[in-house]
Amino acid sequence: MEQIKIGSWVIEIDVNKTKEFYEKCHLITEDCSCDFCANFVLACDTFSQEVKDIFNTLGIDPRKEGEVYECKQNEDGTHLYSGFYHTKLWEPTTKDSEVYSPSFVKHSGIEIGFSEDLALVPGDFPMPVFQFEFQMNVPWLL
Repeated sequence: MEQIKIGSWVIEIDVNKTKEFYEKCHLITEDCSCDFCANFVLACDTFSQEVKDIFNTLGIDPRKEGEVYECKQNEDGTHLYSGFYHTKLWEPTTKDSEVYSPSFVKHSGIEIGFSEDLALVPGDFPMPVFQFEFQMNVPWLL
């Protein structure tokens, strides 16, 4: 178990179990052949080190199993993406934690949030689980 601070949240997660799950997963482009998903997977290598560190700290490989979608093209040619991934809680945290706040907070060039409102949790994901949600601008590389 690790206690991790990301933005204003302090969460207790099992990083190793989360990493183990994502290591065995396929790329998101294996389930979706759209250009938006292909671009996101390609763009992961261009993320700032701070954004890479957020995903790594949570044990998440952003190229793999998750829900990622393009929202709009920005005037500067980048694209706004949103999505979510799952991470393994060590033990459920108490309700007074900000983890359960539905709002996004900008942190290191990415808007992040955490939620108990789960969607599309893979059947073999280790429980208990919560959702890491994000919004960020991504360069168009295709």
